[in-house]
Amino acid sequence: MSGVDRIGDRMRRAAAARERLLMLYLTATDPLTSGLPDLVPMLAEAGMDVLELGIPTPNAAPRGAEIGRSFARCGQVELGRVWRELAELRRRSPSLPIVLLIYPETIADVGWPTLLDESVRAGVDGLVLTEPDEAGMALVHSAGLDMIPVIRPGLGDEAARRCEDHATNLTYRTLGSKTGEELDDTAIMRRVADVESTASKPFIAGFGIRYESEVRLLAPHVAGVVIGSEFLRLIAEVDQDKLLIRAVELVQSWKAATVLGS
Repeated sequence: MSGVDRIGDRMRRAAAARERLLMLYLTATDPLTSGLPDLVPMLAEAGMDVLELGIPTPNAAPRGAEIGRSFARCGQVELGRVWRELAELRRRSPSLPIVLLIYPETIADVGWPTLLDESVRAGVDGLVLTEPDEAGMALVHSAGLDMIPVIRPGLGDEAARRCEDHATNLTYRTLGSKTGEELDDTAIMRRVADVESTASKPFIAGFGIRYESEVRLLAPHVAGVVIGSEFLRLIAEVDQDKLLIRAVELVQSWKAATVLGS
């Protein structure tokens, strides 16, 4: 490991600029996006602070419709292609924090040794565990990767505290029950208020964030926001030759909403 703390560094830069992190989700090898080598560098230039990537393994089945469609577009992917794509993303965006979204099925399909070894070799910064357990979180730490546990509503205070204890820089708090779930402002703020009252570590919020107004509403209360399903949905609606322009416009608008006082 290089000892570079890209996520912590990006958090400190955001705090100094009085803004919050914008994390975007993509699926590795998704033909909608992976065939555009300039996409990730352009998104980073437009304001994406962290890239979250899903790995389309045979048994991983995301509950959210848009991410499920993204996995389906990938078909049966040879894992070597995934690791090569990750390494190329790191080469093209050397300072961008990159994290992997890991389902229990991902671990079952890939295996912890391969997952950790290939993540480190490709220059991945951290793993987002959707179902964190003590053993898995310890393994992530032992590999020198950032541990980002997903903490869902109803997990329980003791279990949430254990996740926070294992978290490196921050945790991932879900607003809805699945990605892409539509929420109103009242539901969003009720969930965030519950988290704020007990959280001991900074947290990013995801699952259901769609609009600039929601990002602006959340910004004073969170370390960052994650947008995945809505991003995939919106760029899938445009012609391929306009995808880059549309993606950059979306990132610029969401990033502007993370600025405190905007």
